[in-house]
Amino acid sequence: MAKRLYYRIKEVADRVGEEASTIRYWEAVFPHIAPNTTPNGTRQYTEKDIQRIMAVQHLLREKKMTIDGARAELKSHRDKVELRSNTLTRLRSIHSQLLDLRRSLDEPIGMQ
Repeated sequence: MAKRLYYRIKEVADRVGEEASTIRYWEAVFPHIAPNTTPNGTRQYTEKDIQRIMAVQHLLREKKMTIDGARAELKSHRDKVELRSNTLTRLRSIHSQLLDLRRSLDEPIGMQ
């Protein structure tokens, strides 16, 4: 996704692999997820908002925490959780790129 100042909820949902309704729910229960809104109510997410959403996603989906547990973890260790989430995201991207490179190297020369 190209770097921009703001993203719409659909773009964020596609990027993080969650439904837009899930992201709206997380906004209601995690106060640190607070995107800007236009006068007509359109949500505008920054990169920081997206990183916060990914930190919540990490706690709920990967660490299998409850909403209350994730909220407490973020309250006491937000910077640490966000850093860990960002690192995991970058590692997954690198892993995907390496797999693509490996597949391209495995192709016969005439097939390229």
